[in-house]
Amino acid sequence: MRTLGLIREDNELKVVALTPMNVDSLKEAFLVNVETGAGEASGFTDDSYEQAGATIFRDREDLIRDSELIVTYSSLVEIADDQEPKIIIACYPVRNDYSFLIPYKHKRVDLFSLDLVPRSTYAQSMDPLTSLASLNGYQAAISSFWHFESVIPLISGAGGTLKPAKVLVLGAGIAGLQAIATAKRMGAIVYAFDIRRDTKSEVESLGAIFIEIDGADEIKENGGYAMEQRREFNIKVNETIESVIKDMDVVITTARVPGKEAPKLISDKAVAGMKKGSVIVDLASDTGGNSNYTVDGEQVLYDGILIIGESKFFKRTPKSASTLLGNNFQKFIEHLVKNNDNLLNDEIIQETFVMQQGEIVNEKILKEVNDL
Repeated sequence: MRTLGLIREDNELKVVALTPMNVDSLKEAFLVNVETGAGEASGFTDDSYEQAGATIFRDREDLIRDSELIVTYSSLVEIADDQEPKIIIACYPVRNDYSFLIPYKHKRVDLFSLDLVPRSTYAQSMDPLTSLASLNGYQAAISSFWHFESVIPLISGAGGTLKPAKVLVLGAGIAGLQAIATAKRMGAIVYAFDIRRDTKSEVESLGAIFIEIDGADEIKENGGYAMEQRREFNIKVNETIESVIKDMDVVITTARVPGKEAPKLISDKAVAGMKKGSVIVDLASDTGGNSNYTVDGEQVLYDGILIIGESKFFKRTPKSASTLLGNNFQKFIEHLVKNNDNLLNDEIIQETFVMQQGEIVNEKILKEVNDL
């Protein structure tokens, strides 16, 4: 029987790539090894993994040596030169950071990254980006309201009436739509913008007001993502947002382009025109942010405007995030096993297959990397 190893994450995210429930589902196909403490930060004890059928390893090197397939969300796996070939399944952000590939160069490693799962209905159950984007959008709304020093819904009382907050969401993908839904449930008046015109119906179905700007370039084959725009259209977007944003209390930005720096939808002029005490939450902070004032992982107070740069809000709900991640990883592992004899003809495998025996084989990555 093949062996699968789950390692503890070496970062502050507090998530784990497989939960005990996933281990229980995979134990028919694999002997599962789990590094001690792998699920502790997300609420899953070593005992719960053992009860699910896993073997707990105290030493990571021993676990790696004894496992054919290694699973991690985003931690690097140290592979010795003399070890047997390994398969690593992770969710490395390889579209934006090729440094994750360097440790595996010339190693006996086949690497799959779920960051590259295609945006399709068939592949959705294996897509961590979609799972975590939903949590990010929810937490972005909650965090912005926590920092906004006024009420969100309309409140009437003996002292008068407090008007509802106005929220602008830039980007109506998974995270944006969840932010819109959360803000509406909290009683805010919500506006939204996305360059993809087909998102209008989704935005309006959630009760938000869609801001239309004509002239965007769109490609249906772009995997559901927005694409980089022409300078003329970007100027038009900036001008429109500058006119709208001055009336907003909270702005949540989610706009990103795979493999590119995040578009600067909020100009310096737009920030300068905002009301004092307003809050911006920038979910694209890890790729440069949607404003020039965004700093990834930090809160910046600029002229009375609080700008929160955070792309990984899901770490605030590690148990929920791990439950979703675990299901994504489990589905992918099962898909990989099922298609083991047909790897070259399966779209999901082709898209996520990054390295074979330490050499880059993914065509999209090869186009961008020439000297790695």
